[in-house]
Amino acid sequence: MDISGILGGTMLITIISIAGSCLLGLVITGGVLFVVWRVMKGLGPNRQILQNGIAAQATIRQVWQTGTYVNYNPQIGMQLEVQPPNGAAYMAQVNAVVPMVNIPQFQPGVVVPVKIHPTDPSKVELNVYGG
Repeated sequence: MDISGILGGTMLITIISIAGSCLLGLVITGGVLFVVWRVMKGLGPNRQILQNGIAAQATIRQVWQTGTYVNYNPQIGMQLEVQPPNGAAYMAQVNAVVPMVNIPQFQPGVVVPVKIHPTDPSKVELNVYGG
């Protein structure tokens, strides 16, 4: 029996196992980071709309909790009656993370500044922080 062949095969299997474990760890870590990035991207405002959107006013008609919190601040859903600069008013829904101290500013009947997507008016973002 050749002991070097047994040890060489065992070492090769060990190296392959370690490399496979490292690769699997990298794949899992990448997947988790991708999911976290997608979730966090969905919680924040759409910067493209805030930069290129059409400025308008909207009246808050309804407010509800979504059950999501970011840094202990709630994400709320709102139904808005959007009044574009040109055209008839329409209803839209938005979600926004609102600091706890600012909750009273987001109640039915309050008028808030918004930005409307230039080609898809159903996409609306709050513009209350001058974004």
